[in-house]
Amino acid sequence: MLNLASLNYLTIDDPVLYDWLSGLVTAFNQLQQQIGVDAAPAPQVTTGQTIPTPSAPASLAANAARGIFNITLGSSPGAAPGIQYFIEVASDPSFSSSTVVYPVGTTLALSLNLGNVTRYFRARAKYPSSGFSPYTYLGTAANPTAVAGGLATSNDILQNPPSNTVNNATVDSVDAGNGTATIRIYGPGGVGSSWMQSYGQGTRTVPAGTITGLAYSTTYYVVWDTAGQVYLAFTTLQHSVADSYIFSGKVTTVASGGTGGTSGGGGANWGTGGCTEVGTELSFPENSSASLHVEECRQWVEIELESGARLALAPGTLVSVFRSAEELRPGDLAEVGREGLVSAIRRVGQTWRASQKMVVRVKPQSVYWANGIRVHNMKLI
Repeated sequence: MLNLASLNYLTIDDPVLYDWLSGLVTAFNQLQQQIGVDAAPAPQVTTGQTIPTPSAPASLAANAARGIFNITLGSSPGAAPGIQYFIEVASDPSFSSSTVVYPVGTTLALSLNLGNVTRYFRARAKYPSSGFSPYTYLGTAANPTAVAGGLATSNDILQNPPSNTVNNATVDSVDAGNGTATIRIYGPGGVGSSWMQSYGQGTRTVPAGTITGLAYSTTYYVVWDTAGQVYLAFTTLQHSVADSYIFSGKVTTVASGGTGGTSGGGGANWGTGGCTEVGTELSFPENSSASLHVEECRQWVEIELESGARLALAPGTLVSVFRSAEELRPGDLAEVGREGLVSAIRRVGQTWRASQKMVVRVKPQSVYWANGIRVHNMKLI
């Protein structure tokens, strides 16, 4: 605070000047109190002349859902405009070295996307030239309250895709001999072997299994129920997309005697994913027929050719010389246009973003052009 030590001498020699300077000093000190800046900060001044420490935040609240934490503060009682707040977040109630400090300035709210973790919260305040206030805890200092982030569900993100585009499961059927069909689900090692699903966070292994007592010549959508640890088969797609389900494959069961039917699943080549991002310009061979439907997709392979052509592909899409998108490398030659010309790939990168892919099937040639680049859809469905 500003303190003119010789000011009192003017009370006798020049009372008018004393009144004028006293008012100026008072106004100046009020202003620095409001903005929280000391014109004569410690240790250059004697004790008691620094900006007073503000009161602790009046309250602290935190809640979380889907991995997002929302923290709100109550302003410190009597706080001047220059006050600054600090929210501290820790993974343990002792606020040890794991504590992260978030300076939020004069704001009283903070949103953090931390995922499904458990965290503890406390907050304090200060002026630029003052000390820190005491802490305000969520809970108490002796017993801080834990807040769990929670998991996101399919209602919180893009709709779950109904088909598993990356797995190496085989789903087929046999005649059980008692008037019903049996569906078998297994991996590359043959009947009885486990299979693997690849997804955004890595891979997970699913055991082999069977579903008995099913109707002949019927299409089923087969899922692994992670909650019940059993395989389930549904005749309608909409019943197969619950959050606890891992899609295994679509299969049509055999007729009586074991004839007919179709197999499903990802196959030994890691699935039937593929095709191009929504918005890609497509063209098809003459006298061909094409079908297209849209699915959610988050993993993309982006390529750029020396010719300047660019393309975003889902993993599994075959490019030009029958090499899948994720196997492409700079320098590989890709066929462009309808004249059989080739262009070297300049850049290849993988990225993750929420978008949609166009799943295209072309008959009879199975080839088409995406942004001028020849691609192929010869894959299982």
